[in-house]
Amino acid sequence: MRSGFVYIVGVGPGAPDLVTLRAVRALERAEVVVYGNLVPDEIIEKFCKNAREVIKVTKRHRRESIRIVVEKALEGKIVAHLKNGDPAIFSSLREEIEELRRCGIPFEIIPGVSSVSASILELGLSLTDYASGVRGFSVVDGHDEDPRVMSELLRMLGMIVVLMPSIEKVREMLRYIDGEYCVIAVKRATLEGRTVYINDLPDESSGPTIVYVTTDKTYCERACRE
Repeated sequence: MRSGFVYIVGVGPGAPDLVTLRAVRALERAEVVVYGNLVPDEIIEKFCKNAREVIKVTKRHRRESIRIVVEKALEGKIVAHLKNGDPAIFSSLREEIEELRRCGIPFEIIPGVSSVSASILELGLSLTDYASGVRGFSVVDGHDEDPRVMSELLRMLGMIVVLMPSIEKVREMLRYIDGEYCVIAVKRATLEGRTVYINDLPDESSGPTIVYVTTDKTYCERACRE
């Protein structure tokens, strides 16, 4: 039996035209495609036409996704495991690499456009601005991070990006902040139906969101002009 191969593919923040050329070439080669519910079906339909098998696994079952990828690769298949955004950010990449190496399966990791930068660029804004005191940014898991730690990161760097947050946890973080700040929440940033909340937050149950909080006093004003 021939040896299988795994492509771990970052497919970007959702818009098909933000999928990289390297990712497209990998998807064209793939015999099996495994993806989660944050990857739009349009990307599958557009780029995975040669796949003999397409398997959708919900985000709550990351270990199941890895199990399927390994199983199919051990059968000698070329497998593409699609990751929303970039594989380096909150995607269980370490666990997957360790399992592939343990099983002797060759693989390639293909970077993707991160939703962290894509979402704010859609508003014509930057993640850093030395002149405004935003010297860096921190990306945190909005469910697991401690609100006090989040507020301290904001104080030190001037910008914090909260991915897929518990909205109540974000509200708690804001209560710890001394001084002025701007908060912007973005949903479906690169897709049709984009929603932007400026100095406001969506309801807890309103779906995947990215929240940007900055000490830059002019940030929300510039977003309002877009």
